[in-house]
Order: sequence, then structure tokens, then C-alpha cells
Amino acid sequence: MKIKHAAIAAVITSASLSLYAVGAIEWRTDQSGPGHDAWIKTYKPVRAEERLKGPAFPPTDKSMFLTQVYPSDLPANPAPTPGTPVTEQQLRKQVSEIAGQAGLRVMDDRTLQAKIQDPRLLASLATTMGNISGGTADAVKSDVYSGVAFGRLPSGDGVAAQVVGDGSGRFKIIVNENYQHEDIRLLGILLGHEVLHQDANLSVREELIAHAFEILAYAQQVIKDPMLASQGTVLTCFLNTVAMGLLNTRSPDGLVHLLEGRGEDIWPASSSPVDFLAQNFIEAGLGLDTAGNDALLYSMRKLTGNEELEEANFDDEALALLDENINALLAPEDWIALAKALKLDTGIHPRVAR
Repeated sequence: MKIKHAAIAAVITSASLSLYAVGAIEWRTDQSGPGHDAWIKTYKPVRAEERLKGPAFPPTDKSMFLTQVYPSDLPANPAPTPGTPVTEQQLRKQVSEIAGQAGLRVMDDRTLQAKIQDPRLLASLATTMGNISGGTADAVKSDVYSGVAFGRLPSGDGVAAQVVGDGSGRFKIIVNENYQHEDIRLLGILLGHEVLHQDANLSVREELIAHAFEILAYAQQVIKDPMLASQGTVLTCFLNTVAMGLLNTRSPDGLVHLLEGRGEDIWPASSSPVDFLAQNFIEAGLGLDTAGNDALLYSMRKLTGNEELEEANFDDEALALLDENINALLAPEDWIALAKALKLDTGIHPRVAR
């Protein structure tokens, strides 16, 4: 099953992370930059809360984002093969620094080792511990999935990862082999998205919720290590672009939302006329509710801070909770830290357009 929409770049396929089918995006020139500059000059915001009340933050380095949104003659590529293959010892060191003992326990788990043969993917899974996608390892360990591997995807190279049936009634997560040398934290974010898809039923609504949690997981990692956003690979550019889109989906009171903006482009001075991050999903038709799972419940509990939450499904209630609680998960200072990592103009540092 495939769900298509003219504004999304690569089709949102059954149980897949979508790199937008941005080739179909309408091209136009936007005039958001001057409005932002005028607002900064008039109000001279200093505190994080004040800066978030202003217009959408424009980029100061457009090369950090998808070329389909900010056209460039130098398109990004997947991370190249390293000159020297990474060793398991090096991976364990990275995991220890990123996720501590919880991450190392994932790497040492024999059930997970049997399901994930590639140490890079096992390390990637380990990096999800401690963030909004911390239920990913338990999901992979469950009977739902038979394995996780790099490979070619039936939906093509426009998709980064996909859940496919393994022929036995279970599922397997396939990560596009073109992305096998990406930072393990980025691969972990892909896995965190995929484990939210645990059956053959998929709606645009389910994909939107999975997409939102993917962005929040990326934001958490970038806030911890801003250099993660500057790797220059196509996967980084994709995640930077959607993170910028969420950050700029703000109401006049400075709060970040998923479902509504304030009538201005979330990618200023770009080729993409989108007013709020969920716009294309909603215009495509959200479709029917679909059943949730333990991975979704884990993320919803972390988002809301309600460990007593008993159930979560891919429905309007989940979307409302997402929209209402994003600002509880990330404080104004966190959003500004994310903006700085993405090299957006927040009104404090001078802009150097490239």
C-alpha cells in the first residue's frame, strides 16, 4: 500500500520513513526575510521567549537544508564510506558517550544481537535510549520484528527506511544501504520512526505522528550536540529541514505547534509554500485511526510526563496531545538552541547569507 500526495517528495510508503517527494513541491519566491528583519529592528528581542514570538527564523546557511526547499548547485549526498571501517570497540565508545550504560546494555543483549547482525545498526539502536524514542529497543526485541538490516528498499532510494513483511507474519526493518555510513544517532532516529509501524495498516495520520516523534528525537540529539546538524549529508539536510519546519510552526505567543501556524511560510525565502508542518499531511487526508503499540505509548508518556497513561493510538487524541505538549518537552531555551544549531537567524547573531 502506498499513500501519495502531490506536496510530499518521495511517496510515504507502507511503514516507511519518508524523505519528502519534494520534487513535486510548487516553486515560488517568498518575502519572509525582510519581515523578520523589520520585526527584529522594531522589537529588539533578547530572551528566548521573546525571540520565539517573532516571525519564522530564516536560514543563514541554506546548504544545511534540502536543495528541493533551498535550491543549490551542490546537492548533498549520503555519508561516504570511511577510509577505515569502524570497529565494534569504537562503536561501543560512541554508544557509551551518547547513551551510557543503558545503551551498552542494548549492545550486549543477546536477543537483539541475534536480530541485528550489523554492529552499526545495533549501536544505532542503542543511541535511542534516554530520549523520546527510548522504547525502540524493546519494540525491536518483541515478537513483532524478526530483524533489522541494511538493504535495498522496494520503494526505491527516495526512502531512508521501511518496514516490510518477512513472509512469516512478522516484520523486518530495512534501512536503505545508501545510508549505512551515517552517524549512528541519525540511524537510531530512523529506527525510532519505523518501530511505530507494527502492522500492515498505515494512514497519513499514523505517518504524521511518527514523523513528529522523529523530529523531536532529532531535536533532542542536536540540542545535546549541535555539530550533529552540520554533517552535510542528505539525511542530515532532510532532518534539518523538517526540524526547522517544526520550530517555525509557531503561534504569536511563541509556542511551537504541529497542527497550526500563523499564516507565514515555515521555510522563509524558500521554494516551499507551507504554513505549518502538518499542512501537507492534513491536506492529503489523515485517513482512519490506526491501532497504537507499546513504542507509541512509551513516547506519549515521555511527551506528556504522564507515566500512568494506559493507552495510545494513532488518532485525534494523540495528535492533540502532541500539539499541546511539545512545549513541555522542549523549553524556549531548547528551541533557541536548536535554531542556533541549524544556523537560523534568531535576531541575535548577524546573518551571513550564503
